[in-house]
Amino acid sequence: MAREKTRRAVEHALAGDRRVVVVAQKSGTDDRPGTADVLHSVGVIANVVDRQTQVDGALKVTVCGLQRAGIVRVTDGEFLATEVKVIEEQGRQSKEAGALSSAVLNAYETYADVDFSALAPGSKARFSMPSVGDPSQLADTVAALLSAGIEQKQRLLETSDVVARLKSLIEIMSAGRPKAVA
Repeated sequence: MAREKTRRAVEHALAGDRRVVVVAQKSGTDDRPGTADVLHSVGVIANVVDRQTQVDGALKVTVCGLQRAGIVRVTDGEFLATEVKVIEEQGRQSKEAGALSSAVLNAYETYADVDFSALAPGSKARFSMPSVGDPSQLADTVAALLSAGIEQKQRLLETSDVVARLKSLIEIMSAGRPKAVA
């Protein structure tokens, strides 16, 4: 079941500019987060694309991330509201970021056991993979697809330098997929 405050926040966003701040809790066991100290300090400003209430009452929200944001202050009211500061990215258009983008795609092919070379040009979109033209978007898309824990993904989110984020992704994928525990 979705928390009532989450439902109210989503409805508020849909009635307005559709924007929400998505931020992870430091501990998933805290069922009533209400202060900044229980949340990670970096999240994402996102547009609410769709929301559905499932048969079991669970709320399914589809969002499209817009930009990284640092959490400045949290207000606990009808729903959690935040004051944020946009985090500017560094190195997005550098030659090194462009070169690393190709390396990230190659590493992802091995990591996910897919072969993009067999696909027609432009069909990478079927796998939700952007082109190497936007290294930041590529890094964020690949990071979301990894079988990594929340802490590892949070570290990637907090990395505003695109080159450093791409290098971290290559390291993570080089280590291989986590083994399933029986």
